[in-house]
Amino acid sequence: MTQRDTVRLLCKSIVTRLENNKAITFPPRLRQIVQDELFGLVGPYIMTDQDIKEKAVARMGAKAESLSETGLAESDQFKAAKAVVRSGLGEDELNGFYFQKSLKEIASQIVQYLMRSSHIDDVYETDEDLEKQIVEVVKKFNPADLH
Repeated sequence: MTQRDTVRLLCKSIVTRLENNKAITFPPRLRQIVQDELFGLVGPYIMTDQDIKEKAVARMGAKAESLSETGLAESDQFKAAKAVVRSGLGEDELNGFYFQKSLKEIASQIVQYLMRSSHIDDVYETDEDLEKQIVEVVKKFNPADLH
């Protein structure tokens, strides 16, 4: 399983929790569509260690010549590139996920999606209650428990 799949599982967990809590309803045949749309919405704002590694490798490739002049070993160059990538992500890290927006902003985006989506039949909670439930799912979600 890739780490992007872990972000997909996070989105699935959010949808399942809201559905089980009777906060939202939708036809069961649309469950996968709702989960995929949610992943498409928030996936770009949630990075994983794998994403950081790929960015660091890309950064190393772009700056390989200047890094080689520093005399650092290749692993040290990679560590330095990874540190530069991580430093640009801000402080929003939770259970191996690096959030490009605050968790509250992401939860708000999800709520707006739920309110507008033609795939969701009804929403029974207030925006604030939905956001609270979403944040709670994200905070409790631990990719290490999936293995």
